[in-house]
Amino acid sequence: MGTAPSSSLADLDTFWQRTAVGFHAVYLGLLGLLALMIGSSDDLSSRNRLIGLLVVATMAVVYLLIGRRLLETEERDWRTPIQLTVSWAGLYVLVGSEIFVAYFLLFGLIPHIWIFLSTRWAVAATFACMVGLALVEVARDGWTLAAVRDIAPQVAMQIGLSLLMGLFITSVFIQAERRAALIDELERTRSELAEMEHSRGVLAERQRLSHEIHDTLAQGFTSILTLAQAVEVALDRDPAAARERLALLERTARDNLAEARALVSSLTPVSLQGASLPEAIERIATRFADETGLDVRVEVDGRAQPLEPNVEVVLLRTAQEALTNVRKHAGASRVTVALRFRPGPGGAATVAVVDDGRGFEPVRAAGDGYGLRGMRARVEQVGGRLEVISAPGAGSTVRATVA
Repeated sequence: MGTAPSSSLADLDTFWQRTAVGFHAVYLGLLGLLALMIGSSDDLSSRNRLIGLLVVATMAVVYLLIGRRLLETEERDWRTPIQLTVSWAGLYVLVGSEIFVAYFLLFGLIPHIWIFLSTRWAVAATFACMVGLALVEVARDGWTLAAVRDIAPQVAMQIGLSLLMGLFITSVFIQAERRAALIDELERTRSELAEMEHSRGVLAERQRLSHEIHDTLAQGFTSILTLAQAVEVALDRDPAAARERLALLERTARDNLAEARALVSSLTPVSLQGASLPEAIERIATRFADETGLDVRVEVDGRAQPLEPNVEVVLLRTAQEALTNVRKHAGASRVTVALRFRPGPGGAATVAVVDDGRGFEPVRAAGDGYGLRGMRARVEQVGGRLEVISAPGAGSTVRATVA
């Protein structure tokens, strides 16, 4: 799959391009300085001076036509041996013409070998080129045993230093490429983790919205449907009771509409807007009693403490869902909604809904429906715990505690 160049590798390419420009300037500067020194030298004969200037000019032209482009690309073809042969042959001619200042060109020619060739071929080429330079020096001084004996230590040192320089240059660029690749891998991993975290956030938000819809709109519509059925039954028998039910139906519909608007705007639940948590619990309990006709009591134990907004929402929604379950399944006659605050640094808030209905088996009911699972997930999201205590014929208790 084709992708755009990564930032670190692109930075490495930019760095290499800048390095190449610097190398061009250094190498051409060395050639220019050498030409100036040859042209102003009084120790050279006219013939050697002319040969030296021609050789330097040839090396500069070949580099501008071939070597410069090779240095700016990773492609290696027939131009590579031409560039290396011309540059090193030029050095041999200069040294053979007794232009000794030409030795400082080694600082430009040795890096050529390691840049243009692979490591294995660069080692062999370095050894061959330095041995060739030694042979030129011996031939210049005469093929004698003394000349060989004098040149041998110098050649060995030059080969060693050249190999060290080349291997150092190679290791620097290898490390730079590995570091760039590692940085790119880390950046890709970070991007993948950020994308996964975003996906998890989207999923969590969807779950939150589904809980909100279930605990507000769905319950409100259930209340409206129940009240509409009660109005239909009382319409002919008791018009006054029907009118009361209609008024309650209208109030429930308005509350549900307000909840829908608050949900769309991601605001605090309507019951908590401008009211404390005990007041909101009292309000939903009163409305539940009006809708069902059950005996509903609200108990508040302890001094109300300021809680995080999301914690208050969780406790309120838990009470709402528990009351909805009482309406649907319990067949109870009496319900108690208890809100307790425990003071202190490790304080906690607990809301419990207790009914005297038919009860159920919590283990079996845990996998059925959305209510209990939704309550448990909501409470656990804020670090709390949900307890469901019930048995057939013994009523039920739903308790949410958030520390």
